Order: sequence, then C-alpha cells, then structure tokens
Amino acid sequence: MKPEDDPWLRDAHANAEHLDLEIKKLSSLTTPIRSNFPIVTKYQDFWALAKSVSTLFRELKPLARNDRDLLWKQFNALCREVKEHQKTGYGMLESVSHGHADEIIKQLELARLPAGLTTPDVQTLLERGHALKNAADLLAKFKHEMIAKHKKTCFERIQEVRRTHDAIWGILTPEKPPQKMAFELRVRKNLETNYERYRKAASALENFQIGAAQLRAIIDSCGSAEETARATARLEETQARIRDIAEGMQKLEKWIEEDERTLGGT
Repeated sequence: MKPEDDPWLRDAHANAEHLDLEIKKLSSLTTPIRSNFPIVTKYQDFWALAKSVSTLFRELKPLARNDRDLLWKQFNALCREVKEHQKTGYGMLESVSHGHADEIIKQLELARLPAGLTTPDVQTLLERGHALKNAADLLAKFKHEMIAKHKKTCFERIQEVRRTHDAIWGILTPEKPPQKMAFELRVRKNLETNYERYRKAASALENFQIGAAQLRAIIDSCGSAEETARATARLEETQARIRDIAEGMQKLEKWIEEDERTLGGT
C-alpha cells in the first residue's frame, strides 16, 4: 500500500521526514564542535536543539518503528559524539579563555592610574584611557571564546579602572554643562548596574553548568532506570535555566557595549 492511500502511513512518513530534517539541523551544529573552534555557546546551541528533537521522538505520532529506530540511532550517535567533545574540549577552552583574559588584564594594567593621583596631565589620562578602551574592545571581541569566571573577572576590573578614570576626568573637566553631566551620570549608573547584573548572571551560569555536568555524569554511569529518568528530568530543567541565563547575558553584553560606546564618545 502506498503511503498516500493510508492516513496512518501518510502521517508517519511526514513525521519521519520532519524528524530527519531536525536531525540534519542538529548535525549542522556539530561543525564548530568538530573543528574545535573555541566558542562557548556552541554546546548550548546544540543541546537546546537536541532537547527539542528528543521531545519530538516522544510526542510525534504516528511514526513507523523502523523509521524511529533508524532516526534514533542517528540522533543518539550525534549526542554521544558531542558529549565526548564537550568532556575533552573544556580544558582547551579554559586555556584559550585564560589567554584572552591575560591579554585584557595586561591592557588594564597599562590603563591603571597610580594610587593617590588626583591631577594627572591630560595626555597621560588620554593614553591610559586608550588602553582601557582596548581592554573593553578585547573583551567584546573574545567574549564567546571565554568561560564565565574569566569574563566576570575582566568585567569587574574594567569597571574598577573606569571608575578611577571617570573620577579624575570629573576633576579636570568641572565646566561640563549640567545637562551633559546628568546624562553621563545616568549612563554610568546604568552601566554599573548592568555590570553587576552580568556578574551575578555569570556566577549563576557557572553553577548551573557545573550542575549539568554532574547530572550528565550520573546519567552516563547510572544503572538504575528510575534514577536515570530523574537525573534526565533535572538535566532538562537545568539546561533550560542555562539557556535563559545565557540569553539574558547576551542582552546585558549588548547594553553594556552600547553604554561603553556612548561614554567613549562623550
């Protein structure tokens, strides 16, 4: 019997094609993983779609058994491959991230003003301000290749150095129009608030990522079907929280960059 002559076969065939298409999309997300290009978000993107595909396997009906078994085998192979890459790749990612953080910190050391200095010459302040901008630009450039704890450290130190620069500029340029000063104050206050929100989000993200890794280890080693099911459910909830936090951090990064550019042009 042809699929179009039987409603069940027709629907099962359509569902199998839909699943096959989603698995092909999932496979395309392994390209940056297989190439070992150190982008933190590559695993988040993969596991977010993998969760969606896993849900399709549970909920998409009807689906012929042969099609389901074949597609599940393909899906499972992709997930196992990525899981192994994730286990072995974290060390490399941490090393790359540490290198970027060191580069940013070096720029911040060049930007730092001597302790107790109240009236530096304008040329010195401009030169050190350029180093501060370089540090912020490097963080924006490499943020997707850095782990949360390194980004958090760099954000906090940039904020610390910026405050000292702003204080000295406030002494050197007291003649600024009140309206402009009020605008800059609002931008700086907003920037500091977003820095603090980002710091807290980065800390939460790191904790959830550690929790997710522990749950995956339980799933991989557990012999109890009941315990595996509980760990899987908790992992899905944890991954959802990771995605939510990562999306929030991306918004904060965008707002911070906009405020940095605003202050850089004032």
